[in-house]
Amino acid sequence: MSSNRCETFCRQVCAFVRFSPDHDAITAELTAHLEDHRDALLELHPDLPPEEAEAAAVSAMGDPVELGRALNESHSPLLGWFQIWFRRLVWGLAVLVLLLTLPQLGQLITNLTAPLQYDGHIENLLEHYEAFDVVSDDTPGAVGQYRDYDFSVPRAIVFRNSGSNTLTLRYLLKVSHPNPWQGRPEFMDWLWAEDDLGNTYPSECQVVPYQFSDIHSGGSLTNSYFFASYYGLWVDNIPLEATSVTLHFDRYGEDILYFTLPLKGGA
Repeated sequence: MSSNRCETFCRQVCAFVRFSPDHDAITAELTAHLEDHRDALLELHPDLPPEEAEAAAVSAMGDPVELGRALNESHSPLLGWFQIWFRRLVWGLAVLVLLLTLPQLGQLITNLTAPLQYDGHIENLLEHYEAFDVVSDDTPGAVGQYRDYDFSVPRAIVFRNSGSNTLTLRYLLKVSHPNPWQGRPEFMDWLWAEDDLGNTYPSECQVVPYQFSDIHSGGSLTNSYFFASYYGLWVDNIPLEATSVTLHFDRYGEDILYFTLPLKGGA
């Protein structure tokens, strides 16, 4: 129903509803009621002219002033504006969070999956050494397993220390753990080494209890993700004659973890 009579009635009703954002909804609802009433009258009285059916439907709605005042009571401006601004605030905050999160989305995905390639800053380390100082650059791969942890060495580099006739081993140790709540193992301070010549390289936590004078095996955590952790580790002062180094973690009196890395040196 889109006659002037219907439009006039709806305007008269809405004139008494102070919350203007609801006027369109009120008009749509009133129009639907009037159309239903008109159609019902035409069905009961097929000979009734449509204009008279519309007039009867409008008249049956009652006084537009009284109806408008009644609707004004249920369409509170305070509540209405609160709902509008609350929705706008929620959407605004959602957009703000999205804008702040988008730049970090890639990092979040990386944290969830762990990167396919990660060098543990070894490339930066190599920039400080000439090509002739590097004895070997290897990718040993898997080296062991303990409980739910899988240990692997994605990269191991041996370089010659100029002026001291010794080798230094720098290697990246990856520890994979399928349970993200399991947490990363803290063992690097206890990981000591020995070479194939019988020389030992104590770790930090062995210096005091075993009365060693120097630390020659150690490192630190370089990055940690939900399912994998990476450690940048080293062994230094290795003689040129050594051809391999075996790393041990036996804090509790047994070799919980041990693996051998080739040096490819040998003088």
